[in-house]
Amino acid sequence: MKETIDKKNVIWNMIGATANAFTSLIFMILVTRINGLEEAGVFTYGFATACIFYIIAVYAGRTFQVTDNTKEYSDTDYIYHRIITCIIMIMAIIVFNMLKGYDIWKSSILILLCVYKGIEAFSEVWYAILQKKEYLYKVGISLTLKAITSMIVLFVIDIITKNLLLSCISIIATNLFFTIFYDYKNIKQVNIIKTQFNIKKIKGIFFSGFFTFFITFLGIYVINAPRYAIDDLSENELQTIFGIIIMPATFMGLMGQYLIQPALTKVMKYIEQKDIKNLKKLISFLIIAILGIGLFVLLIAYLLEAPVLGFIYGVNLKPYLNSMMIIIFGSILYSLGIVISYLLIAFRKTFVQAIIYSIVALLETVVSYILVKKINLLGASLSYTITMMCIAVSFLIYLSYIIKIFSKK
Repeated sequence: MKETIDKKNVIWNMIGATANAFTSLIFMILVTRINGLEEAGVFTYGFATACIFYIIAVYAGRTFQVTDNTKEYSDTDYIYHRIITCIIMIMAIIVFNMLKGYDIWKSSILILLCVYKGIEAFSEVWYAILQKKEYLYKVGISLTLKAITSMIVLFVIDIITKNLLLSCISIIATNLFFTIFYDYKNIKQVNIIKTQFNIKKIKGIFFSGFFTFFITFLGIYVINAPRYAIDDLSENELQTIFGIIIMPATFMGLMGQYLIQPALTKVMKYIEQKDIKNLKKLISFLIIAILGIGLFVLLIAYLLEAPVLGFIYGVNLKPYLNSMMIIIFGSILYSLGIVISYLLIAFRKTFVQAIIYSIVALLETVVSYILVKKINLLGASLSYTITMMCIAVSFLIYLSYIIKIFSKK
């Protein structure tokens, strides 16, 4: 029975994670085809920005909640905390729009997409509860239902109205529907630890999860920093092109999620039991798997990416082949960084990660603006890959050090 549940968890986690990851890809294809490059550029930028502000809402994230074995915070403590962070996210995006001085239309797109991601962030707190209770497959089913339905709804509404605002509202309504009528139903069926609202507990989660939140926020920022350079220095059409060629990098990030999420419970078990031998084997397998898959993806991308994506989006991408290959190489390093970061979070080693991300984010901000200004899209691609290389190498060195210390205990 346990083996059957494990298989269901792995399979549905892969399906759900894939569907969720490719939602933004399909959204972009539809908007580019229906609304044109100009509006697609705003949508792409808005979605990427919403993903950054999503980190405020999700705060320390599902991994932190799932690997919390202290029993200090209850399930409802995390739920109350998530409500507060979602409110903070909406306030933050409003302030961001005011500071950037966007017009009403562009501001509305950004706010609506943040609301969409905010509903997703709230669902994550329930997903963590289900995952801890070995119901990860229910999470996968939920993500799949939301993703497929949202894509269909956006296509229908956008092709009928050609109105991007109405299309954004429609996917918000879709996400909200499944959160209320599917996710809530699942939560009611499991025994959650209930407590009253306790401000000290909420503050405790903010404090204990701060560095995890901080590194996750900076992790998303460094992926999207080139977009902000493009937004300030170039036109919306180039934003669309960058969004298209970076989309395959989503696949490598997805591979990291496939590998690490089901492995987290084993990682925690080996850490608790101080089983260094099996822990090293698992970590080695994860790293080798990422690099092996990455090399295969790099080869396929070189042969097929430009013609296939050009056909899908209706855009000639041959002039951007070099930029594509640079980004795919960077995405391999990005995926490796994700896996190592999750392992370090499991060890509760987040402070040094925060320092590494802070230094890299600061450097990338400067480098992105310099390179984009000089060589446009190629500069954005180089900035992305240099950043991912710095993160992956630094994290790998730090993890090796942590494993060495752990072995001596």
